[in-house]
Amino acid sequence: MNENKIEKQTFTYPFIFQLVFRYGNIFVTPIIIIYSIPLFYFLDDKPILAFPIIVNLFIIYFLNRHYFKLYKLLPYTIEADDEKLICSDFFLSKKNITIYYDDISSISGGIFDNRISGLMKVCDGNNNICMGFYHRLSNSHKLATIILSKVKRELYDQTLEKIKAGNRKKLK
Repeated sequence: MNENKIEKQTFTYPFIFQLVFRYGNIFVTPIIIIYSIPLFYFLDDKPILAFPIIVNLFIIYFLNRHYFKLYKLLPYTIEADDEKLICSDFFLSKKNITIYYDDISSISGGIFDNRISGLMKVCDGNNNICMGFYHRLSNSHKLATIILSKVKRELYDQTLEKIKAGNRKKLK
């Protein structure tokens, strides 16, 4: 697509969402553990309490697994210009990732898969790098539009077809 020129733009998350995406599991996990303590205490008297204990352990496991994936994928600052995306401000990391639009091999999730929300992933197949962003990013729709307008024509057409197919399903 690469026709339109854009000037460098910076996209960040509002402060409250930075807190949620960075520290959400750190606050929720201890609360679940605290609520599980009485269950362990009365487990000898009522063995049925093993079920909520197991559910709580699964919640803790999947919540923290999700957050560890986010820590690797989710930059809190994304700069977009005419030829690349510069991703920085990862959780507990000083790394900067540069993804050139010509190297993008896949875009998925969220609006790219015809969903209202969700993690949108952009992957650079040449360098084996992925980054993601949520619709809570300031002007995320604008970033998605920039990405779509700059990727290769084949990838743009595939993504547009996914969106159209999803709309056809909704209309039926």
